[in-house]
Amino acid sequence: MMLANLIISGIIIVFSLGLAVISILSYKKYRNQKLLFVSIVFILFLVKGLFSVLSVFTDIIPEYDMFNYSGIIDLAVLVLLYLATLKR
Repeated sequence: MMLANLIISGIIIVFSLGLAVISILSYKKYRNQKLLFVSIVFILFLVKGLFSVLSVFTDIIPEYDMFNYSGIIDLAVLVLLYLATLKR
């Protein structure tokens, strides 16, 4: 089970990093605030993936705290996506 979590977390890290870079470059070009919110969302997914990997290899983030951090990041992602849809 741990190997599957590491593979999925690795994919999330690589994919979210790529999407974050693309969306940040798009924001710099168009200065659309929606793109800024989406960029932050991808950065939060990157952070969540890094936390997930760190919780497996180190004791910096205990496994039981990872659930709380994951929930907080998910809530922030939802709020930012909601804000991005409200912006004109």
